[in-house]
Formats: sequence, C-alpha cells, structure tokens
Amino acid sequence: MESPGTPAGTPAGGPPGAAERSGIQKINVKLPLDAPRAFENDVLLAIFGRWRLEQGEEIIDLADYAHVDHGPGCLLVSHRWHFGIDNSEGVPGLFFSTRKGLSGSPAERFAQAIRGLLEKGRRLLGEADFPQGVRPRCGELEVVLNDRLLAPNDDDADRDLRPALETVLARLYGQGAWSLERERDPGRRLAYRVRAKGAGGLELADLLQRLG
Repeated sequence: MESPGTPAGTPAGGPPGAAERSGIQKINVKLPLDAPRAFENDVLLAIFGRWRLEQGEEIIDLADYAHVDHGPGCLLVSHRWHFGIDNSEGVPGLFFSTRKGLSGSPAERFAQAIRGLLEKGRRLLGEADFPQGVRPRCGELEVVLNDRLLAPNDDDADRDLRPALETVLARLYGQGAWSLERERDPGRRLAYRVRAKGAGGLELADLLQRLG
C-alpha cells in the first residue's frame, strides 16, 4: 500500500527536509487484539458490507485477503483511509491507514490517524455480531510512515518526526509512561512500536477521551 511517484512538496534536487515531512499524509496505525478464537471472516464481511453503504466516507471497496496467510485480512477501503483487521506477523489487530486529508502540524496528523483507528475500532468492537471476547491491547501501538520517499527509515526522518509522535503519546499515556522503539532495518519503512506501562485497564473510549 505504498504510493508510487514523488509526493507533493518533495524537492526534485535532493532529499526531503523537515518542512516537506511536516505534510505527511500516509500513516498506518495498528492496535493488537487478544482473540480467544479465530475471527469469522464472513462476519467481518457482513459488518463492512453494511458500513460500505453509508454516505460521507468515500468508501470505494471491500477487500478480502482471508486467503493470505498472515496477510492484511479484511479491509474497508475509502479514498481517504483503509480500515479493518490486519493479521500480519500472525498478530490480529485493528488497522487504520490514512491516505489523504490530514492537516495541521505533524503531531496533529499523528493524532488524527490514531483517532481514526480508535473511533472505527470502537464502533467495530461494538457491533452486535462482532465476535465476543475480543479485547484490544490498548497499551500497544504500531505506527508506520507509509511513504518511503517523504519519510525514509533514516536518522534525519526520525529526528524530524519522532517528537511529534511523542507529543501524542504523552497525551494518550502520560509523560514518560511508555517506550518507543524504532524499526532498525533501513530496508523497511520508518516504523515505531509503542509499549505503555500500566495500560492494562484502558479501553478505546479512554484513549479517545485523552486525545480530545
């Protein structure tokens, strides 16, 4: 789900800098789920089939990757975002990928992406036919910058974008109450794994309230 071509604002004569990176649009966020039994993919297809008929979200497709082992699962595709259950690395999780429409500072853009995940995740888990007993791990997040040209996995991009993400994490979990680990493989996208301390009792609604 990476975009081809050069992102708008990227200078043709050299690598992007902080000013260009501040306009990042493509952010993936995943929140793991504890699932005592396998997801019924037909149930997800039915739920997203209803959502797809709703107006205002620019929804264009419903993608079913259930046949792909440890793949992206079932995704609802909008012009502005992708949302669904992702099973990559064998870990099921709520997944939200922004495509366009983010605005404001880098911190505000991270907050918008995380808020989208929490809002749609809370709604999905609240559906009457969603599998019971599935619990989100609210103290764990994976954040991926899904634009290798604008935000390569290097020290410069990390220096420009990490403080913005840390600002949002402080709102979610409290100052210093979390750890942030960067993906160290330069051949992979710039990504961060977040682990919060003492977050076992948190719910999606709690995180939404803290974001404001």
